[in-house]
Amino acid sequence: MENPQVNLQIRTRATARQLVTELITAPRPQIQAGQVLVEVLYVPLHGSFWLATHPHNLHPRRHEFLQDGSFVFGSGGVGRVLEVSGSNPARAQVGDFVTLFGHLPCQHADCRSCWQLHRYVECDYGQGRILGHGKGGPDGSYARYVGLPPYSYEVCYRAAENPDESHLTAFMYAYLFADVRNACSRNSGTLGRERMLLIGAGQSALIAAYLHLSSGADHRLVVVDPCLERACRVQSMSPERVEFFCPPQNLIERLNAGQPVDLEPLLVELSQRCRQHFQGRACDLVFDASSGNATPLWAHPCILSPGCLCIPFGFGSQGLQLSPELLQLSGLTIRTSRGVGDLHNRRLVVERLRAEWSEISRRFLVSAARRLSSLEEAMDFIREQHMPPRPLHQVELAYITPNPLDLPASTA
Repeated sequence: MENPQVNLQIRTRATARQLVTELITAPRPQIQAGQVLVEVLYVPLHGSFWLATHPHNLHPRRHEFLQDGSFVFGSGGVGRVLEVSGSNPARAQVGDFVTLFGHLPCQHADCRSCWQLHRYVECDYGQGRILGHGKGGPDGSYARYVGLPPYSYEVCYRAAENPDESHLTAFMYAYLFADVRNACSRNSGTLGRERMLLIGAGQSALIAAYLHLSSGADHRLVVVDPCLERACRVQSMSPERVEFFCPPQNLIERLNAGQPVDLEPLLVELSQRCRQHFQGRACDLVFDASSGNATPLWAHPCILSPGCLCIPFGFGSQGLQLSPELLQLSGLTIRTSRGVGDLHNRRLVVERLRAEWSEISRRFLVSAARRLSSLEEAMDFIREQHMPPRPLHQVELAYITPNPLDLPASTA
């Protein structure tokens, strides 16, 4: 029988030559006043994790992750409350089920970003933190148990509601729904734009596509991804309103490696495809959800229309260069919105995932991912993806269930 006082964790540490991810044991977290102790039930593996743990150290914020030499990743997931220490803003009780949003405020009462706007990644003091992201933050949810500080989670179901597995797994991606919705709603009128160019077809891209298509009957999008299967998954949301464009994989690999590439023929073809699908017009919204160096595929005057709004959401780009032609493009806006947004955004996501968004989460995210039934199985999977390291668009979707539970049977 496993010792309930021992915590298994997936830790990533730096060696002299590369990053190494491994399974370790640690004491079960001792919570402080206002915190809750949670047993992790479901937690997804996703693009940010693969960047942060890539053996070649690819994440652009790697200095934060490795500030103390190692980190235990995980800012999202679903868990059940085991202990409560004092009062907590979410009013969580033992037995309740919580979904993790992972972002933490600073300790400065005069910080407007943290304590009035509740946008912790925009902290006035630069001290907002994220679970499992280093920078002095607590360990993340890639573990059997995790201690959650105030504001890092929301209750998704009370114990008395007896949710089944299908209800809970839909909430694995609550933090990602909040992240994408925050990016799509920070700029007034974003969801009213009709012609989206979607770069990437991963998990965040699926959510962005859904939000865009559900915001108007005339909304259309063109999705760009080197993987046909992933692009077709986005198109299946609305085959008549979604077109896809698959650039050659070797070209994407060269872009990601920083090698020179002649993109002019591809950009002309992409521009023509967009204008055909958008009835003669260019895109008015770009959502870059890729985890690669994709900005050269859209930051070009033949792709963008005047007044276009560009949202760089992914983490893999090596930079964004504005040419003289783009600097002259009237109304061009680039908005970097990151994080799960304010409390209203987070709680709206919880409400929607209890209603109409639950089917989208299950159909396009949960059902597309491989279930890993233990942390040991997850480590085998991670080693498989890391040796040798795969391009991120080739990494299989998966999620971990560190603490299998005897839950009511799924009614979905």
